[in-house]
Amino acid sequence: MDELERVELIGAVVADSSGGLDDRDDPTAVYRRLYPSLVRTAYLLVDTREQAEEVVQEAFAKAFPKWERLLVPEAYLRTCVVNGCRHVQRRRGLMRRTPLFVADESARSEHDHVADVVRALPSPMREAVVLRYYLQATDQEIADALKIALGTVKSTLHRARARLKEELS
Repeated sequence: MDELERVELIGAVVADSSGGLDDRDDPTAVYRRLYPSLVRTAYLLVDTREQAEEVVQEAFAKAFPKWERLLVPEAYLRTCVVNGCRHVQRRRGLMRRTPLFVADESARSEHDHVADVVRALPSPMREAVVLRYYLQATDQEIADALKIALGTVKSTLHRARARLKEELS
């Protein structure tokens, strides 16, 4: 079991143990509940577990001083993670046409073609696809997180699905 699978397993256990209680007022409970899924989301956007964890930690660090004023902490954290991933991508300063799976590739014997195709998408499409199909976010939640119009979300997802269909067929 690789590190990402462990994170997913922990995320499933934490999500099951939350019991649907409103823990918005408790930053620790929100951290325990959201951390695994936010790390998985960031991992899909920045390609390395270390950078994904760093982005999520920075998002929580940014949210903590403002916690009492946040109406929807989950949405704020999701937006911070996406923006943090954008910052990481800008810092890299290059367009990725091939997946950077160096650390995980040596540990795995099989290649994840779908993840590679998603990573090859341009950044706005990749972000929309990850938020929609990985976090099951609605169109409005995606629009809010990416700070784009609702119609742009729909057209971006449509173009992304067409490109994925073409690449995967």
